[in-house]
Amino acid sequence: MNLIQKFFKKDYSNKSKVRENFSSYFFSLPEHQWINTPEIKSHFEALFQRLPVGLLEAMTTKYPVIFVPKELLKNQRKPGEVLTNTVVIFPEFLKLLNSQKRAGVAYLAHELAFLLYELEDAKTDPLMAEVGADKFVCDIGLSDELEELLLMLDETVEKRLRLTYLTINYFTRSDI
Repeated sequence: MNLIQKFFKKDYSNKSKVRENFSSYFFSLPEHQWINTPEIKSHFEALFQRLPVGLLEAMTTKYPVIFVPKELLKNQRKPGEVLTNTVVIFPEFLKLLNSQKRAGVAYLAHELAFLLYELEDAKTDPLMAEVGADKFVCDIGLSDELEELLLMLDETVEKRLRLTYLTINYFTRSDI
């Protein structure tokens, strides 16, 4: 099943209130106090505006996801602790989030979707989970931003495969 379809609710009456409540909850978490610059916060806010309401609800109950820079993780993590609901932001991506590049929101969306694939089905092949996460990013309307992100990455076979799937997804959309 497509990840976005799982969390999409057609009959939700007050989407803006759910988004507002989720944002307040998310930014109030102690783990997210590092999100204090306008650039970083704007990427998260842009992401929340695009996520299905059902996913925002799941992120407050079933899947409480946290985003933590690698430097801060050292102080918070106990040896042997498994971080099943944590997105670790490495320095090169923290630099991206501190910029105004549109790829920042695609990065956050991809990492969130990848984590959800791991939580939902740990048996998924990691590369196919990457591709599925990319599809989610496209489904919420961030294809161009994802392309920008992928083109910034080092040249690898994985990058080429992901760009191929992105191109296929882009040209098979019915809304273009």
